[in-house]
Amino acid sequence: MTERKPLDAALRRFLDEQAAAAGQPGEMTDGERLAMARARIVRALESRTSIPGLPNHVETRDVALTGALTGRLYTPHRAIKPQPVLVYLHGGGWAAGSVATHDPFCRLLSDAAGVIILSVEYRLAPEHPHPAALEDTLIAVRWAADHAEEWGGDAARLALGGDSAGGHLAAVAANQLSAGSQPHGLRALLLLFPVTDHPSANHPSYTENATGYGLEANLMRWFWGQYAPGVSPDDPTVSPLRLQTVAALPPALVATAEYDVLRDEGIAYAEKLRAAGVVVTHVHAPDMHHNFAVHPGTVARFPQSDVALSRFVGWLRATLVA
Repeated sequence: MTERKPLDAALRRFLDEQAAAAGQPGEMTDGERLAMARARIVRALESRTSIPGLPNHVETRDVALTGALTGRLYTPHRAIKPQPVLVYLHGGGWAAGSVATHDPFCRLLSDAAGVIILSVEYRLAPEHPHPAALEDTLIAVRWAADHAEEWGGDAARLALGGDSAGGHLAAVAANQLSAGSQPHGLRALLLLFPVTDHPSANHPSYTENATGYGLEANLMRWFWGQYAPGVSPDDPTVSPLRLQTVAALPPALVATAEYDVLRDEGIAYAEKLRAAGVVVTHVHAPDMHHNFAVHPGTVARFPQSDVALSRFVGWLRATLVA
């Protein structure tokens, strides 16, 4: 094993500041821990106005999909129509996060890549455990394909993506859609720091990055308990890395970070897709932590986030726009 690059020094200070501000949680009930996790992610909104060049000219509107499922459309300022569409699932351990918490990132990505984004307000655990969020993801993809033309989108250039738990939902949904008999039009799969395996796999990154890097191993295990209680870790609808056969997937970008609990399962999933014949672009940050390129606090502070975002944008444009 090669010696890994030290964590970015400025990031180390940032993470220490964040940990000090949060304090020591001590013993908590599940309800208290859930409230803390949701509040921590909501605090990301406080960083929105400090992001340089946040494109407020991107047109946004909230939409109703089916039933109680809603989402937010981001349309970049482009004269040429129709435009590619990315269905996006936010992170937050399946139990926290929202369209609002990921609004800054979706604005940046939509504007820079020249794609319409449908950000999905999927149901959260523990109130709605597995497979509720997955069902919402599948509904959103089909809704986007059916309605894209109404809002200037091109259903023939449809992508699916997400970060962290949202990357997990995108990975599982893409496999199900690609293995099914109904056409879906997926042309690209964007998996940013995705969850792909159950903690019982004991990937080394769970030990190496257990504490001190934002997303802690015990919190990730707790998220799993909220999302998929009683579900077998071998079930590929919760552990896509354990799929026996990978469907014929579109080109995929998988992003990972060295100081991330989810590092090894993300790398393994990129390798699994590549071995199955999927065209994979793997973007790895050797000195950063989980979801650094998505979280507004780190997007605003670190040049590595600009580099990663440029990679995501370049890939989306090459895959969907060119």
